[in-house]
Amino acid sequence: MKIEWNKVTWYSKLLALILFVVLPFAGFYFGVRYGVAQQRAANILSDSKNTPSSASITLSQNEDAYYENVSAWQTDQNNSGWSIAYPLDFSVNDNHSASTTDDWSMNAFGTVGLKAFELDIPKMFEPQTNFADAKLTVGRSGDAMAVKECLSPGTEGSTSFAATTINGIDFLKATSSDAGAGNYYETTSYRTLHAGQCYAIEYTIHSSQIGNYPPEYQLKPFDKTKLTDVLDRIVGTFKFE
Repeated sequence: MKIEWNKVTWYSKLLALILFVVLPFAGFYFGVRYGVAQQRAANILSDSKNTPSSASITLSQNEDAYYENVSAWQTDQNNSGWSIAYPLDFSVNDNHSASTTDDWSMNAFGTVGLKAFELDIPKMFEPQTNFADAKLTVGRSGDAMAVKECLSPGTEGSTSFAATTINGIDFLKATSSDAGAGNYYETTSYRTLHAGQCYAIEYTIHSSQIGNYPPEYQLKPFDKTKLTDVLDRIVGTFKFE
């Protein structure tokens, strides 16, 4: 049968009527289904952003385990007579020059000495918090006054003192704090005498006032216990060779 496309027939009218009635309903139906599908996809995406994945949880757990496993850390043995270990992701500066400085210890007793080791803990150790940075140093001095006052509890600005033993070494532990312009500094010092010199292993934690930041920054207080535990664990690896 030859079909005449330009001729109006009863079946062409019927087909046009069917398309006229059915197409709007079909379009409406599939439009609704598409909207529902889009909403479900948006909900899934939102949930994935707000809920930690098993991979991110595992990564966080592995990170915590690394900071607790000192055997996996780097050991600095560049300084004659002693060594100390630290996490690989912290920045290290070995000062091997013979130049002396008056900040080899938080209280140098007006003396000079050598700052032989410096470790920097970056802000990204605790992101989205008021943690700014932290620094750990190892200094020593053979100055007569430094040796005399090394284990004296009269450290300027200190708020507490305690005797402690690390790897068989007797230390005097002292803490002090300072604040200014919305910044807070807390220093912990471990001092001991060895081979006629005063050794000072010290770290300073620098944080800022959360109230100084706009609320939209959504900063949280940093986990001081977590940071202090890592720093004390680093100090705990110090030993004389």
